[in-house]
Amino acid sequence: MQQQKNPQERRHSTDDHRYSRTEFERDRDRVLYSSAFRRLSGVTQVAAVSEQRVLHNRLTHSLKVAQIGRRLVQHVAKKQEPEFDRSTLDIDVVETAGLVHDIGHPPFGHAAEEKLNEILQSAPLLEGFEGNAQSFRVVTKLARRRMSYLGLDLTRATLDAVLKYPCTKATKEARRKQEAPPWTDRTKGEKWGAYRSEFGDFDFARSHPDDSRCLNAIAMDWADDITYATHDIEDYFRAGLIPLHNLEPDKQRILKHAAKRLGKRKDFDKCAFSHQLNLVVKEFEGEIKSACWDTRTNRVRMNELTSQNITKCIDAFKLTGDFAPSIRIDTETQYRVEALKELTWFYVIDRPSLAVMQQGQRAIIASLYEQLMHHLEKPRKTQSPPVQLRVIYKDIKRDNDFRDAVGGNKETIRARAVADYICLLTEAQAIDLNERLTGRSNASMFGTWFN
Repeated sequence: MQQQKNPQERRHSTDDHRYSRTEFERDRDRVLYSSAFRRLSGVTQVAAVSEQRVLHNRLTHSLKVAQIGRRLVQHVAKKQEPEFDRSTLDIDVVETAGLVHDIGHPPFGHAAEEKLNEILQSAPLLEGFEGNAQSFRVVTKLARRRMSYLGLDLTRATLDAVLKYPCTKATKEARRKQEAPPWTDRTKGEKWGAYRSEFGDFDFARSHPDDSRCLNAIAMDWADDITYATHDIEDYFRAGLIPLHNLEPDKQRILKHAAKRLGKRKDFDKCAFSHQLNLVVKEFEGEIKSACWDTRTNRVRMNELTSQNITKCIDAFKLTGDFAPSIRIDTETQYRVEALKELTWFYVIDRPSLAVMQQGQRAIIASLYEQLMHHLEKPRKTQSPPVQLRVIYKDIKRDNDFRDAVGGNKETIRARAVADYICLLTEAQAIDLNERLTGRSNASMFGTWFN
């Protein structure tokens, strides 16, 4: 029988309790006060942060994920008291996981993730790049609060909740031939969530012997889906890209687009999706009467529709089971969320103009990576990289977990350090630094944000 792990245990420290906070409340505060979390205000959600001041960024998105995560736990605590008391759900753990879930994502979002993954695939012994694994690395290694250890030293329960995809790349590839679970099974994920270099932290965090998500991670993941599905529609209606008042003419094209994007998921039911899409189209067209966001009527009705969708999604979140409760989210609501998300995919994410912009963003990341690698390869006296990059590089060289997992290859350490550094930049910082390093900027040396 597996020994029960203490969910409030920390890997590195047992600080004195000077204030009347629980261990999980301390986790939340550590994340909120970290520079890595503040950075998210300058990182894109879909379009570039500088594109529209009214759009959500990764920070406002994460705050909403955390808030909805709290509401999910409050909902089951009130509605299902006996089951909740037997479960491992914790309101502060879910909230903190919501704050953390995007903390490692690089500037320019998915375009940068793809480029970094392509680059790091060629680095000796590295597994490429994965945004979720990078988020786990940020809170366990890159963020700092003490000189005596790396990371924020979060509790076991919070780290487990952060693991939206609780397996390594090697485990995911080894199980690739196994039959995939139904896409509505919230206990599993399609990606992986930890690098080999963080396996010690991963092993410390995990409360399950397999690659199933813990209950708190399932709650965080559902909160993420709800938030993404609702606020992106609001953003891009305001920006004039999603015609919520007139979706009917595009409905068949939307359905065809969704079938192509989602059809490979196990047990995906096109008819069930079509039914929810029909409902969503009728609801929006019944309330939104024009393309103009700035009318008082449209603002009020948009807020009401968002509230109604969030309420439906929270009501669909339930605990089942008598002795070891699990989470069930009704299938209809999961299809509704996919229908809402599909509007953003169809009208925004797959737009040619966004693809052109992302090509430029990939070029910035590639150039920045090349320049920073060049600076680390040269003797310090001749080429001095930014101070924070040097600190990261030295920390990796001293990290026993990294050395045990990957070894001491200098090229590997440099590659990991440069990728880590890029993922601690905002989009504005990435553009500015790239322009300085490539000689395309006449900016002054005084008052710069790096040394």
